[in-house]
Order: sequence, then structure tokens, then C-alpha cells
Amino acid sequence: MNNVPVIALMLVVAASACDVLGNVMTKLSDGFRHKLLAVAVMVVQIAAFGFLALAIRHIDLSVAYAVWGGLGIIATAIIGRLFFNETLHPVKVLGIAFTLGGLVAMKLAI
Repeated sequence: MNNVPVIALMLVVAASACDVLGNVMTKLSDGFRHKLLAVAVMVVQIAAFGFLALAIRHIDLSVAYAVWGGLGIIATAIIGRLFFNETLHPVKVLGIAFTLGGLVAMKLAI
């Protein structure tokens, strides 16, 4: 991991987890009709940016954002399939594979 503290990577993962949770709660809120979920979405999204802000003290913004976004895309696609019966078309799977490849490339850059 070269000179990147493990805590920085953990913070990026926490930011991504909050982002994915916010995505799921947005889906469950039914277009923000459920006000409590709408407020919860805002809270976890603020937490996501807070974790990201802490992470970029120790890791390049480009790497942190790529990892955050990539993990979020992959996790949201999987959760969408498992819990919301969304399609996982072969092209989506290919996109996830490309995203994973990008994450590996970004990891090699740090």
C-alpha cells in the first residue's frame, strides 16, 4: 500500500458504504414520500462526504473518489439485483468488470 495509511482506505470504504445506504434509502423512500427516510438519506450522504473529506487528508482525491464511486456502483448494482429484483443485463456485468479493472488500476497507482 506504499505510503497510504490503512485508515484512509477504511474512510473511503465508509464513505462508499454511506453512499450505498443512501441510494437504497432513496429507493425505499418512494420519491421522498416517506419523510423520515428522506431525512435519513440526507444524514448518510453528509456522513459519506465527511468520511471522504477525512480520507483525502491522506490519499489523493482522484484515487479516493474513484474508489468511492467504483465501490458504490458495484454495491448498488448488486443490492439492486438481490433486493429490488432489478435486471443485471450482461452489459451491466461488463460495466462492473470494467469498474473493477479501474479500481485495480487506481490501487496500483497508490
